[in-house]
Amino acid sequence: MIGKLIGNYRITAELAQGGMGAVYRGRHQNLPREVVVKVILLSSFPPGAQEHLKARFVREAYVQSQLDHPNIVRVFEFFTTEENYYLVMEFVDGMSLRDLLKRRGALDQTIALPLFKQALGAIAYAHDFRYVDEGGRHLTGVTHRDIKPANLLLDGMARLKLTDFGIVKLSGESSMTQSGFNPGTHAYMSPEQIRGDEVDSRSDIYSLGVTFYEALAGRLPFPPSDTGSEYEVLKGHMELAPPPLLEVRPTVPPALAGLVMRALQKDPADRWQKAEEWLDALLAYEHGASMGYGTESAAAPINIGSQPQVTERLSEGIPSGVPAMPSRQRSGIMPLVVVATVVLVLIGVATAGYLVLLKSSRRTQNVNISSATPSPSAATTTATVTITATPVTVAPEDERLRQARQAEQDERYAEAIKLYREYVDANPKAADAVTISTHVSELKDFAGRLQMARVWMDQKDFAEARKDYAAALKLRPDSKVAREGLARADARLTRSP
Repeated sequence: MIGKLIGNYRITAELAQGGMGAVYRGRHQNLPREVVVKVILLSSFPPGAQEHLKARFVREAYVQSQLDHPNIVRVFEFFTTEENYYLVMEFVDGMSLRDLLKRRGALDQTIALPLFKQALGAIAYAHDFRYVDEGGRHLTGVTHRDIKPANLLLDGMARLKLTDFGIVKLSGESSMTQSGFNPGTHAYMSPEQIRGDEVDSRSDIYSLGVTFYEALAGRLPFPPSDTGSEYEVLKGHMELAPPPLLEVRPTVPPALAGLVMRALQKDPADRWQKAEEWLDALLAYEHGASMGYGTESAAAPINIGSQPQVTERLSEGIPSGVPAMPSRQRSGIMPLVVVATVVLVLIGVATAGYLVLLKSSRRTQNVNISSATPSPSAATTTATVTITATPVTVAPEDERLRQARQAEQDERYAEAIKLYREYVDANPKAADAVTISTHVSELKDFAGRLQMARVWMDQKDFAEARKDYAAALKLRPDSKVAREGLARADARLTRSP
């Protein structure tokens, strides 16, 4: 490829080559512009896979060419020739975050924070981005799915650029994911991405959390084993709590460690829900540090919730990074008395109104009053009141719940989990919400075992695959998928020398 002319660009050097493609450096023939030319290694794949890769390459060109953010690599041009597809992108003259971590090891927060604020700004922009896909549909939201140090580029001025949108997931899109195709890098993948579940922007937040953890700690939360097996990595992301950042590197300020650890929660609902939310938290943390609000304190952060600046200063109970209120604002007894009085008045008015309405409704009820025959001992006439009850209509079963049960029966577990979650989210107070949530947790564990078994089969580690298929079968003895997978693993182990 060196010296080859692609459109108006002359290839000058090879920058990288991986399993799916190669990246070259090039120069425009007529303009003083250095570029990166990305190409698919089509000859390495069978014809069926080639079509899928071409479709994803076109997807990358369409989406990334519309992204316009200072922290995202720009796309200049896209070429198709008889032999291949080519994507021409901005050249970042510097190094990746991966290169920086190899050279320096753990980064001080004064270096890491500016970089990750830029990264958060980039993914926040992508997650809310409005664009047109290659089919002409107008959509909102791009999930990167491969956030890692190698895809965060740094120029000579420490400006960060996010790159490699080749495996993005568009909002509401599912057709581009082939069966068995689970893109991403295991060391940085979220639990739901490893399981093959539907992913959203919170998966990117998890991956960036792993990256941030590595930058501050100098190591991954779940590193590969000495033998190179990724079993520990996958098991860690899916089942184990990451080692506390403060234990790995005690010099990290506790408040900052808390902000990072929240991004690494197993359940997406427990993480930062949006990149902007996490970015606001980092800005509040920085403000607290500049105001001298004890960011180096040994006290662990408390209640880092939807308002991430709420990290208690234990001595005063005031959020870190928020200036102390004047004493007259802290004293709220009189305002509380006034509010309580108003509330009591409103309750009284509401109660009176309710009684009036109740009496009115009783007058209009269709009742049958008949005089009863008085007993010898009764001196008064009693009345028997008959009220015809309105028939109770039983609501039909929720369609999502029906579809979820059918998907589970058909062993389409990712779809079943998604539908069950949608049902619980829409009916949080339903009588069966807790039961279904528990069932989803069990289903996720089972589906995770199956996914890990498939990974080991792909890597020809049939002994590990057999363990996970057997574990899955114990959870669901009726599973045809687990039973057949176990038989395949046994057969391959039998044939192995």
